[in-house]
Amino acid sequence: MHGERGFTLVEVLICTLILTTGMLAIAGLLGVSTQMQIGAREAARSMRLAQEKVDQLMKMDFDTAEEVAVGGSLTENSEDHFEEPLGGITVRWAVADGPVEDTRVVTIRVVNLRAQQYRETDMTTIIREW
Repeated sequence: MHGERGFTLVEVLICTLILTTGMLAIAGLLGVSTQMQIGAREAARSMRLAQEKVDQLMKMDFDTAEEVAVGGSLTENSEDHFEEPLGGITVRWAVADGPVEDTRVVTIRVVNLRAQQYRETDMTTIIREW
């Protein structure tokens, strides 16, 4: 009849197919965005741990603290120059003489095995004995 209005079954099926395709695309983006958020959180954790280590080393006496003695390695666990604050995360640092007296150049590497990407974070700074 010409007076009746509405949707046919074919129109409803096509609309459902389009809506389902859109929902699947959104679900795929949700997985990717979750992985990106986890990666960003772990990268921020690595940077925070490196900054905390710099803050700790800045407070130490160069003459008595072994942690700020010249030496260390960024690739191997050297005595007094590494720690494991959390499972799967290693903080290593190397210390060299600074450009002027009473300074040291400190390079800190955080290896975060929890991160999917950016597993190594490096930070280099100069600290001064107060």
